Amino acid sequence: MMKMAVCIVCISLALSGAASCDLKPGKKVEPDVVFATTPHKVVREMLKLAYVTKDDVVYDLGSGDGRIVIAAARDFGARGVGLEFDQELVAESTESAKRAGVSERVRFIKEDIFTADISKATVVALYLLPELNKRLVPKFFRELKPGARVVAHRFGAEGWKPDMTLAAFDTMVYLWVIPANAEGEWKATFRNEKETKGYMLSLRQNYQMVTGTIRDGEKEFTLLDARLYGGEIAMRVDDTIAGRRLQMNLVGVVRGDSIEGTASVAGGRSPGTYVWKATRIAR
Repeated sequence: MMKMAVCIVCISLALSGAASCDLKPGKKVEPDVVFATTPHKVVREMLKLAYVTKDDVVYDLGSGDGRIVIAAARDFGARGVGLEFDQELVAESTESAKRAGVSERVRFIKEDIFTADISKATVVALYLLPELNKRLVPKFFRELKPGARVVAHRFGAEGWKPDMTLAAFDTMVYLWVIPANAEGEWKATFRNEKETKGYMLSLRQNYQMVTGTIRDGEKEFTLLDARLYGGEIAMRVDDTIAGRRLQMNLVGVVRGDSIEGTASVAGGRSPGTYVWKATRIAR
């Protein structure tokens, strides 16, 4: 059976009035995609790039013959769920899982990938065309937790830059890590054994990429190379204050409306290493 997503084109015939694909809410009667298999050697590279372990729950959206979910369980010890609209493929995958000895750790469900609940997934696998990947991105940000990984064979998602890419066996594999939400205004406190300093952080976010400023009572500094990797945030400052070069490197972990981390400051008026904590005061 084939598992490559190819869009089904809806053709409306004026004479008959027929239309097989309806994007309005209602019961779906035909799949959005048809399938072509991901080669087994590429499957393994996808799962390795996503750092799949026994602690993961791998969802394959449009699971075809089930090979990605089965490999995740058999070779990496993970649990898995395959979502597939074709009932024959669901049955075939279920039998393949039994033969592979992993039926207790995986299941296959006849389900629409756009409406299915994927909130339990820590890894999502895709082999869909770019326009379908793009349609799924809002769903990923609604349902997946920060740190969950999305791994795709061959096709990316327009507008969302991968965190990692891998050239594997004449094809490409893409990895994204769902970032935490760091958007907003933050009140930050930096402390070490000598002093306590207050700052305001203003952060704007586009997927995992962050821009913004940090300011004290005297000056505002632009944040450079700011980005998120799951819940981890890193950013830096390279500027001057009172004629002295100031370099700050900040790392931290975003947990809801708080960030905690460490800051290394060189130059300026107060060099040193600080523990810092920020609280979001506005989104």
